[in-house]
Amino acid sequence: MKKFNYLLTGRYNVGKYLGLLAVAFLALGLGSSSNSENSISVPISRPVFSAITADMSGPGLSGDKQVKDKNDKYKNDKGRNETGSRLLKGAAGFAVFAASTVTNTGPSVVNGDIGLTPGSAQTGFGPGTLNGTLHINDPAATKGKLDLQAAYNDLAGRSCKTVAPDLNSTLAPGVYCFSSSAQLNTALVLDGKGNSNATFVFQIGSTLTTASNSSVTMINGASAGNVFWQVGSSATLGTNSVFQGTIIAYASVTLNTGSSITNGRAMALNGAVNLDNNTVTKP
Repeated sequence: MKKFNYLLTGRYNVGKYLGLLAVAFLALGLGSSSNSENSISVPISRPVFSAITADMSGPGLSGDKQVKDKNDKYKNDKGRNETGSRLLKGAAGFAVFAASTVTNTGPSVVNGDIGLTPGSAQTGFGPGTLNGTLHINDPAATKGKLDLQAAYNDLAGRSCKTVAPDLNSTLAPGVYCFSSSAQLNTALVLDGKGNSNATFVFQIGSTLTTASNSSVTMINGASAGNVFWQVGSSATLGTNSVFQGTIIAYASVTLNTGSSITNGRAMALNGAVNLDNNTVTKP
């Protein structure tokens, strides 16, 4: 009897294994003897798997439509100033760029970067406000100057569409040229004809001047980011005139009191940019 108890509870613990075998036989018996009168049927539940679908689309929109809307917006935003950015390259981020100096009088506001090279003198900020970065003889200014010169040469070399157009009128996209000076006296309207990438190029042999209270406006999808004024010497904007487009002058650019470039740039390849209570906002 001692030996039997030892087998059940001792080192070999035979009792444990007998118990496990009994449970196994009982389970087999319950699962297979459904035809026996004395059998007990124990239902065995099987796991049920169902697909879970996550709604990733957000309220009221399918995921595909959200992606499409985002892509369409990206293409539209990118397309509006694609021509200008591709032409200006490293100079595209500047609202004002000069070679010798940048001067300001009064509370001018520049929305965009200011670049200066090879000169180093800039004055008037403040009281002027710069909503951007000032680059003086740094790598950004150096690259901007090279890309600006390349853009100037590109614009000057384009084939002229119309000689000496009336700037006080409505013009369609194209390349317009003046052998010497050009004067805007009243209002110039640039008609994009429904094409946001339409390009307007004005090649001016010597000076560009605008009269006081004159204006440049855009209609039918025209974008100021694709309007360029290539000026053979200097550009001067009259008092309270409202201008649009990128001015690239071989010499200097001067904005008289209260004039503005609401959507464009003032860029001087070899001279100064002079501001006097103005607003310049890059496209």
